[in-house]
Amino acid sequence: MEWKLYKEEFESKAAVKMEWLDSEFNKVKSGRPNPKILDHVLVDAYGEKSKLYEIANMQVVEGKQIVVKPYDKSLLHDINSAILKENLGLSVQIDADSLRIVFPVPTEETRKISVKKVKEFVEQTKIEIRNIRKDIHQKIKNDKELREDELKWYEEDLDKLTKMWNTKVDTAFASKEKELWLYNERKQTKAYCLYNGWKRQMSQKPNTPN
Repeated sequence: MEWKLYKEEFESKAAVKMEWLDSEFNKVKSGRPNPKILDHVLVDAYGEKSKLYEIANMQVVEGKQIVVKPYDKSLLHDINSAILKENLGLSVQIDADSLRIVFPVPTEETRKISVKKVKEFVEQTKIEIRNIRKDIHQKIKNDKELREDELKWYEEDLDKLTKMWNTKVDTAFASKEKELWLYNERKQTKAYCLYNGWKRQMSQKPNTPN
């Protein structure tokens, strides 16, 4: 089989894992309001489960709140229950026709906990990518149509492809990690110092292989 087909299979499966990683990242709050944290909230509406963004408009206001305005205000309490059920650690206030979701200011300790959680998602994604590589590699080895030199070339390209996707994971982690530390423009200087201190601390630890 042509390398192109093996590559397409690898990238299709790896893209699914990256989508999962992104969805898990969105669930980790940074103190900066992000409507994506509510993407997975399901609301009991009209006898069925509906995604929150399908039945309400969401907007960030004042840099620290998300206002959720349902298209049907009779769903206010159902939406409130659905958000609280997710245990996101958010404060929800019900107004006449909308809900205000307040993001608490994270402490240094809560930031560290969030970074640790994000790293766990990263490691899980890398394990999944290694499993994809293992599966594709086995298929390549079992491909009777390949010559010995082609097999070696395929294996080299497979390693390059795996490294490329692991780099994408690392890049996504670096971006999320920075977001978790630099959560508020008004406190950016202090947060940036904490972020750099954290990076120096982590750089002194022994590296572990991916």
